[in-house]
Amino acid sequence: MVLLIDIGNSTIVVATASDKGEILNTWRFKTLKDETVSFYRTEILAGMKKYHILADDIQQVVISSVVPEVNDDVSMAISDITGRLPHFFSLADAEKCLTIDVESPSQLGKDRLADAIGAAAGYGVPVIVFDMGTATTVGIVDENHTFLGGMIIPGVKTSLSALSSRASQLPVINIEKPKNMIGRNTLECMQSGILYGTAAMIDGIIDRITATYGKEFTIVATGGMAKNIAPHCRHNILLDNFLQFKGLFQAVSKQP
Repeated sequence: MVLLIDIGNSTIVVATASDKGEILNTWRFKTLKDETVSFYRTEILAGMKKYHILADDIQQVVISSVVPEVNDDVSMAISDITGRLPHFFSLADAEKCLTIDVESPSQLGKDRLADAIGAAAGYGVPVIVFDMGTATTVGIVDENHTFLGGMIIPGVKTSLSALSSRASQLPVINIEKPKNMIGRNTLECMQSGILYGTAAMIDGIIDRITATYGKEFTIVATGGMAKNIAPHCRHNILLDNFLQFKGLFQAVSKQP
């Protein structure tokens, strides 16, 4: 069994995968920069207990992180539990799967690279990947398995939080489909704006990328908000909650 860990800005998600790459279980907890090894050890053990995972079941641990401040604590927690040193997914790992054609490869978020690897391996190329988390990121892989770059956009919840905090008369709301697309009250206006506005943005980005490269792409979306937004897009968008983990596994499987 392989333990795959995604350390994101808001949450840490842990997954287990079989030796063939099938994602078996996942659990998540908050990313807290001020917490200690004990906190992360407790959270990881809680998931292992829930899914009846023994330390001896884990043969390898791979971590993708965009929050370096917690890397040491998570790594130590894993070592305490399993007796194994985790492998941190790196640019060199990604380059075993994709050609990286951007100006500063070392600045690329590891999550974006793992998403791109997972999408290319699972759905073919060329492919556009949307990851809708704290930020909404876009990644493009061409027919030669070359990662060409993409976009970083404020995430759905991030945008909504900024709107509510900066406009005193606008409330904090849940992201749900409004009764009316043309809102008839403040709640509906905000819900419609965030839902259909984001969907229209996604459609527009796809149209512009398609026009720029003069070809059709497979479109894949992942991340916490993907299931809320993708159904309202006009383009056919495939949803995959485990895309990043599949990419991590693919990269690990190509290690010598």
